[in-house]
Amino acid sequence: MSPVTKKFLLLCVLAVLSVNNVLGKVHVKITNSLTNKLDLTIHCKSEDDDLGVHLLHPNESFSFQFKRKFFGGTLFYCSFQWNNELYRFDIYKQTRDVQAGDDFNWSIKESGPCVTIVYSTQPFCHPWNPKFLM
Repeated sequence: MSPVTKKFLLLCVLAVLSVNNVLGKVHVKITNSLTNKLDLTIHCKSEDDDLGVHLLHPNESFSFQFKRKFFGGTLFYCSFQWNNELYRFDIYKQTRDVQAGDDFNWSIKESGPCVTIVYSTQPFCHPWNPKFLM
């Protein structure tokens, strides 16, 4: 096999792996980890999809999956409500999360959402999105 053919094949393999990384399915799991046995109401959306409203009892989960946009910009955002308090968070943001893999396990706590990804056993906790006055 000529060196040019080898380089071409290597380039093709790298292109396929890159496309698979971008177009592979992302799995998101959201678990109600609120204290005091509180129920959690969630509503997740993207630019293209509305996943509906879901009531999660303590330790219950809601899961969904999707494919990333090829040119970037995939965003799923959710609202979280308990005890008449409303919070928002970008549960998947391609610019933030693309390098973290395809599986995101979120635990929703009063202090904010915490994620555990495949490459880490320790959760990483985020603050809630800023509240907007309406």
